[in-house]
Amino acid sequence: MKSKTRFGASLALGALFIYLFVNKLDWIHVWNDARRADFGLIAVAILLMILTYVVRSLRWRALFAGMAAPSWLALFRATVIGFAALFFLGRAGELIVRPAALSLKEPIKPSASYATVLIERVFDMVTVVIFFAANMAFFQFGPSEPAAVENFKLIQIVGLSLLLVSAAGIYGLSIFRRKSRGILEYLDRRLCRLPERLYRALMNLLEHISEGLAVLHDAKSLAVTLGYTAVLWLLVVGAYLLVIRAFAIPQSQVPYTGAVFVMGLSMLGSVVPTPGGATGPFHAAAAASLVFLGVERNQAASTAIVLHLVIFLPAVFFGFFYVLKEGIAPTKLMTPRSKGSPASGPASQSDPRGSTAPAISQRAASTASGAAAVPVERYESS
Repeated sequence: MKSKTRFGASLALGALFIYLFVNKLDWIHVWNDARRADFGLIAVAILLMILTYVVRSLRWRALFAGMAAPSWLALFRATVIGFAALFFLGRAGELIVRPAALSLKEPIKPSASYATVLIERVFDMVTVVIFFAANMAFFQFGPSEPAAVENFKLIQIVGLSLLLVSAAGIYGLSIFRRKSRGILEYLDRRLCRLPERLYRALMNLLEHISEGLAVLHDAKSLAVTLGYTAVLWLLVVGAYLLVIRAFAIPQSQVPYTGAVFVMGLSMLGSVVPTPGGATGPFHAAAAASLVFLGVERNQAASTAIVLHLVIFLPAVFFGFFYVLKEGIAPTKLMTPRSKGSPASGPASQSDPRGSTAPAISQRAASTASGAAAVPVERYESS
């Protein structure tokens, strides 16, 4: 899809979910619920969300081990700028802007940053699914209506299915890492027919993904990454629980396991690609999960609105702060380029251990004029 068409479609999708969310709400009731909320608890929830960006930066640095050594501040700056872009442009905005923001200040190729961000997404997705699926085993479901019980069983099945899919995905990535040399050589032969720029970009990205996946086969690195990921999502669950309590929703109605339930469904809703940090789908999913647990509809809507603000406002604030402080032009964030490298293409990069990585192969000349072959960068696996 062309970018304008895609953006228009995401706006229309967001508008549909917003309609489903606001339909038949009593906005005076919603406003009164928000006004009576405990802003002290909400402030602590915002602090927890700020801490999640700190933890994300530390985890990102761990994933760069063996490829680069960026400073923590540069990683934090790029993370909050990326999540601010996620709010305004959707998930694709973060995947483009975050690597670009890091490469503007650090001598790191955008393909390496992009690969580590993709690996982060895998860890986050699997962790949320595990939290959600494991939570279903201990969650005490209150409502006794037959329809509600059937819906709850369906949600349990979906959670377990996602868990199996995630496990299969992790196994596939592990296989890719173990057999990366043969797989990359095969892909090199197949992809060399593509336009040169696309061919080189894909091969560089696959190389960096393979390098980043070394964490799956190194016990220490895996333990560190899993530790950061667990802390990150425990902080998110804590923020959800504090916001829910801020609206005087009692433990008997939404227990600790209920907060994980709400988080899981709202994260599932946020997968829908709409601007504004999944505005519409997030609100509809979060409010629906609270109503499902017995919370009054208007109170659930007010809670969902504040939850969304708590999750994204810290990143938007810090993101704008760093963009203005560093004088970063928005156009630079949409054209990833590593600091100090030419715009014409990827520059050669040495292995962090001191040896320059050899190429996989030479691209065969494909025209009658005998065009020169283009080497593909090779980063040897540790």
